[in-house]
Amino acid sequence: MKTKTNPLKRLTVLSLVLLTFGCSKKELEPVETGPVTPTYSFTGTTADELMFEDGEAMSVMTSENRRFDISKVLRVTAVNNTTIEVANFAPVDITDATILATIKGQPQKIQLFHIGTIKGHRVKQIPYPFITGQTEYLDVNNKKVDLSAYKTIGISAAEISFEFTGNTPLIEKLKKLNIMKWQPKMHDFDPQNLDNNWLDEPTAKEFRMFTGFMINFAYMYTDDTMRNRIVNEYVIGNDGVTPLTTAEKEADWIKAQTRTKINCGLTDTRKVTGLGGGSTFGIPDWVTLNFMTNSYTTPFHEMGHVLGYNHSSSMTYPQNKHGNVPVFMARQDEMNLAGDFPVRLANYYKPDDIPAPKKSTTAVVETAKIGEICIQ
Repeated sequence: MKTKTNPLKRLTVLSLVLLTFGCSKKELEPVETGPVTPTYSFTGTTADELMFEDGEAMSVMTSENRRFDISKVLRVTAVNNTTIEVANFAPVDITDATILATIKGQPQKIQLFHIGTIKGHRVKQIPYPFITGQTEYLDVNNKKVDLSAYKTIGISAAEISFEFTGNTPLIEKLKKLNIMKWQPKMHDFDPQNLDNNWLDEPTAKEFRMFTGFMINFAYMYTDDTMRNRIVNEYVIGNDGVTPLTTAEKEADWIKAQTRTKINCGLTDTRKVTGLGGGSTFGIPDWVTLNFMTNSYTTPFHEMGHVLGYNHSSSMTYPQNKHGNVPVFMARQDEMNLAGDFPVRLANYYKPDDIPAPKKSTTAVVETAKIGEICIQ
């Protein structure tokens, strides 16, 4: 006759076996963790931390220090051996960015600090984190790096450079601008308020919006769809007759990407709509204020002048509905509708700046055509 085993007894025996086995194993060693990258947020409201704020002096808003590299709208620069300046030249808040430092003598880029948030058009000077805080950091391969040698003397500005990285959708868009060489700066081209083609009193609001426009405009020159359409478009050269070759259009695309200094100004629309040529790029305020909802002829026309084309070329004025301008305008509308641009209605940092959307009319477009001027 079979004897039944008590289930409770079996459970007790099994528990004792497991306990004995568990006690006989060596306890797990604690896992060593690397240094934590320090985190900062830049959300200040004091005058020295705000850029293009209402009431800011024109001389400050148009100073050479406000010229920015379109590929580094989140800019970190060395002020001296112990101090750096962190600036966001975009009119949008940037979150979850990591600042990488390349230091002479160090084999890898170093994850110097993390930015939780930097609000639009903010600037702040801070000491290097290794001077006031920790001295151990991680490089881009997550290997530990000791920066204690720099704690007292700092680092010469000539021996360090910075870049930002991150994987948010906004940062991924901004990183696409790495191929662009543009260096925009806002200008008051009529400081004496003379009777000419430039707006007498450009405002901080117009400059805020202008920076956003330039970022989005540059972004179009990173767009493969835009490039393919332009390269395949029928475009007439400066003689008004001869079409540009594929090679010439490809060269113009690269030429546009590699422009450096671009001096941005607002035009007096009572006289002209746009002014462009050389390093000068002038557009009306209604373009800067509405670029997130409407496309206009003026910016693309003026860029044609910047690239060296005259009014006989369809790089400035369309011919038989073909040319640079209509192709760019159509693609801008598509990208706005898809929310593809870095600066959008949804993330612009001062919603009160944005006027109620207006539909562009035939009259507005025709006025733009009449008023645009080429600066030779």
